[in-house]
Amino acid sequence: MRGISKENGFSLIELTIVIVVIGILSSIAMQSMNSVIDDIRYSKTEKEMEMLAFAITGNPKINNGGTRSDFGYFGDVGSFPPNLDALYSNPGSYTSWDGPYIPAGFEEDFTGFKKDEWGTTYSYSGGISITSTGSGSTIRKKIANSSSDYLLNSLNGTVKDINDSLPGIVDQDSVNIEITYPNGSGGYLKKTVNPDAAGNFSFDSLPAGNHLVEAIYIPNVDTLTRYVTILPKNKGSINYIFSQNYFSTAASPDTMLTQITGLDTIFTNPDCNNLSFWVENNTGFNVTLSSIIISWSSPTAYYKQIIWNGVNSYTSNNPRTASGDNAILNNSRSINDNSLIQIEILGFHSSQTGGSSTVDMSNTIFTILFSDGSTFDISTGACQ
Repeated sequence: MRGISKENGFSLIELTIVIVVIGILSSIAMQSMNSVIDDIRYSKTEKEMEMLAFAITGNPKINNGGTRSDFGYFGDVGSFPPNLDALYSNPGSYTSWDGPYIPAGFEEDFTGFKKDEWGTTYSYSGGISITSTGSGSTIRKKIANSSSDYLLNSLNGTVKDINDSLPGIVDQDSVNIEITYPNGSGGYLKKTVNPDAAGNFSFDSLPAGNHLVEAIYIPNVDTLTRYVTILPKNKGSINYIFSQNYFSTAASPDTMLTQITGLDTIFTNPDCNNLSFWVENNTGFNVTLSSIIISWSSPTAYYKQIIWNGVNSYTSNNPRTASGDNAILNNSRSINDNSLIQIEILGFHSSQTGGSSTVDMSNTIFTILFSDGSTFDISTGACQ
């Protein structure tokens, strides 16, 4: 008779141990998986917050011809959105709103872009940052360092005619410079200025974006049109040249301020880095000036101050002012007819930050251009 074989099974203790081990391994695996899932959610949330930031102020990497062209909601409206809903639907029948500004993937779920990957609504109410708290901690995306970076910018420019002639005091009020930009509440605002006699003009308190700027010679309704890009925390610049000879009679010799020769001085104080000269007005009328352009070819130097008859009228310490820069006086200055005044240009240094050595400006040829179009050259001698 063949014997009956016996097979030993697991004891209860062994089964219990196996179950416990499996439980521990499963717990470890679940914790690891949860950590991976949180990392994925964290990464997706950060990317989504970046997408929202681009929707609000535009993607700086998108450009046209090397110039930034995308400014998002802000570029169209001129202000930050009051909430995230404004990125998808017009917040108040705004004519300048051109959304939606969120990617097409959110169009079917138009509320999904307002929540992070944990299902918690983002915190945003028109400020310069977006906040996510769904992870149990705070994830913050900064849109800008300051709202003024986008809201308070400036544009400077010049206008001349085809012969490089300046408007002068005769034609400066015959030119309008107009800029059109979103007013922050769904419409548009137009600002108009006249250039000064030297053709210089400026606008301030401009929102970042691409704005229409027009130069109009009023007698002929000759209009030059261009879009200018105003970058956040930057000064824009634009130059116009009319294709006709409009200003050639401006600033003729008998209507120009003149230098009193023999009184110009490069003086010590203590390093031969200051210029003094005298200007006379024999034009037959009082002249009011708003800016001065001082140019020289060498040496390389930057000045700090302009003193007008003993009054500090311009200061730019960092950066200091370079050759050819337009120095806009802090207040308009007048020279009465048959009067003379002293102008001092102080603090020539070798670095635009001013934190460097002084520069000896002896034996230098300066060209002085006033805002009324008056101009003359000064050839200085040795330091006195």
